[in-house]
Amino acid sequence: MSGKQDEQDEARLRAAIEAYHASALAYAAVKLGLPGKMGTRRWTAEQLATELGLSRHPLLRFLRGLATICICEERADGTFALTSLGRSLARGSPSQLGEKVMIVVEQYWRPWSELLHTMQTGTPAFESVFGTDVWTWRSENFRAGDLFAAYLAGETFAHAGPIIDSVDLSAARSAADIGGGHGGLLAAILQAYPEMSGILFDLPGTLISAKKFLKSHGVDTRVTLVGGDFLAEIPVEADVYVLKDVLQHWDDAAARTILESCREAMPEYARLLVIERLMPDRAMDDASAVMVDLHMMAISGSRLRMLDEYRQLVKKAGLALANVTSTRSRLSIIETVPA
Repeated sequence: MSGKQDEQDEARLRAAIEAYHASALAYAAVKLGLPGKMGTRRWTAEQLATELGLSRHPLLRFLRGLATICICEERADGTFALTSLGRSLARGSPSQLGEKVMIVVEQYWRPWSELLHTMQTGTPAFESVFGTDVWTWRSENFRAGDLFAAYLAGETFAHAGPIIDSVDLSAARSAADIGGGHGGLLAAILQAYPEMSGILFDLPGTLISAKKFLKSHGVDTRVTLVGGDFLAEIPVEADVYVLKDVLQHWDDAAARTILESCREAMPEYARLLVIERLMPDRAMDDASAVMVDLHMMAISGSRLRMLDEYRQLVKKAGLALANVTSTRSRLSIIETVPA
């Protein structure tokens, strides 16, 4: 029995090791614009090669590779057609899988391959690969940074339900999304509470594209955009402040500074909701959280924290822990008030 289990475990590990094949194929398909180009018609490799300005034989082999991961279908007559899974890679698809694979391959692959560097030096592998920290790199490479912010907003909005369901904001007249990017969570909150107004606070460059996202969700007229740096000052007054997946990107000193900036801005009656994935006591209690923690280590040099660590952080920032709620999406809402 143990021998069979070992073989199954080894097969799973082998598949995980070889998963880069699928990522590379999907990435190349997105970069070529195949999901948009192929549409719903059938193509021969020669027709598609002519359309894309590529060589027929390499493209044929590539299309067969896509067929093995169900992105396209190889028909008996030798033509290829995009599958529903392949269409999910198209720009504008609700799944955002095309954007996801672009970010993973262009921003994450190389730092993850240099994970040993982080363990040897204690510094993020991203900095070793790209020569600067992730925030500076994204600001200097606007298209990549904007792609990341847009993807994050879409993901946050799509999966905001468990957060909205887990906290009562009915008494609040205004909500401030601090470091909220394009405003994914704020848009969801404002849709759930039609009488509420919102404030989106982030770096000025990030807010450039936020207007389009907020307008697409019908809440732009209820949102005030405020540009600034939360490591310096947050000149925003609201009933509820929200920090979602912000502190996990920063070390303890910076995280405390961000919390202190929020505390200085908060009226005495206000609440601050810190929404984060908590680090489990043991790895297999939440294996995906462990992977997020490693990702933070490689990309930004930060980490996930346990609840007790958040207790200490908010206390040092002049805040008191009022309540902790676990959502069905495994995010935790750490509700704090002025101490």
